[in-house]
Amino acid sequence: MSEQSSGLPTPPWWSTREARKAARGERRRILHEARDIRRMAKDGPPREPITPERLAAAALHIVDAGGLEALTVRSLAQELGVGTMTIYWYVQNKDEILDLVSDQLLADVVLPPMDPDWRVSARATCKAVRGAMLSHARALPVMVGRGSFGPNGLRMIDHSIAVFRNAGFSDQESADAYFAFSNYVTGFSLMQTSNVSVPGKTEMDRRAYFAMVGQYVMSLPPERYPNLHATAPRILTASIDERFDFGLDCLIAGLEARLKSKAADPRAKEVPGGSN
Repeated sequence: MSEQSSGLPTPPWWSTREARKAARGERRRILHEARDIRRMAKDGPPREPITPERLAAAALHIVDAGGLEALTVRSLAQELGVGTMTIYWYVQNKDEILDLVSDQLLADVVLPPMDPDWRVSARATCKAVRGAMLSHARALPVMVGRGSFGPNGLRMIDHSIAVFRNAGFSDQESADAYFAFSNYVTGFSLMQTSNVSVPGKTEMDRRAYFAMVGQYVMSLPPERYPNLHATAPRILTASIDERFDFGLDCLIAGLEARLKSKAADPRAKEVPGGSN
């Protein structure tokens, strides 16, 4: 009988209603934890330990096959042939799994050797990273807003920064240059692999769609859209690789001009590879 229904004051030796409610909640939590511990003890670590590398590779395989929505703790456990609770021996939640996926996505990046010409190294590095991203198109959205600071990501970041430090940029400029190139490659790759706004699923569907777009653009009155009409042939025919290369060349040219300007300025006293 509760205090409210009895009409009597609460005995002073009783806990308050809020305290009893909290105690019931704590008992339920303890029971749930005990149940989970029993499950984990029964499930236990697998005989063949699941390394972060194995877990990451399995998670990326699931995403490659079915997209990010297909990746769950349950599907990952099934992929590895273990019980669901086993996964929690190695990761706390799905966010940690996604961290592993973003790093595993970069595992296939074959970083080029450093070239005496930093522009060659920068271009080759960007193309290597883009190639790895395009090979895991369904997993690419996980890179947006989530840095990759696992062993593969750190290897790529350190190599990229070295390209700019070796060229003579300061530490601050090297860091900024890395982010500029990284954002360009990731954003371009994400745009390239996104089919949200393009009807159809096959390459033939996409070509047919863009052919219709081209016919429509060319039919527009040139006096009203003179600039679009003048550049339409290039807009409609340039390949995705040509567009990527053009943007990359612009980034490199901009940094090259910055480096030359600093070298010609007698007031510039920054030490190559040093901080500002």
